[in-house]
Amino acid sequence: MSKFIIYGAGLLIVALVVGLLLFLTFENISSEQAVYGTKYGSYYVSGPPSILVNGGILGMLVSLMSYIGYLFNRSSILAQSYKIVGALSSVLIGVGLAWAQL
Repeated sequence: MSKFIIYGAGLLIVALVVGLLLFLTFENISSEQAVYGTKYGSYYVSGPPSILVNGGILGMLVSLMSYIGYLFNRSSILAQSYKIVGALSSVLIGVGLAWAQL
């Protein structure tokens, strides 16, 4: 029972962070810009490359949700999907940031 409470509290925090990230991403989409931050600084992208960056961020959230689903079900389909979607999301973000630097 205590294991369920600990997992539930952890998933509640993850749900709050995902909700906040979804809100900020949809706000960025509506203003046609993208803000992507790393430990080396923040990158601001506007125009068409922002579509790729925002799509990559949404893909990362989909990858996270499929990974959480994998933790509960241990399905090989979910394991493959979170890896593939995560890789494609990283490529989208990278291409969007590179395009914005041109």
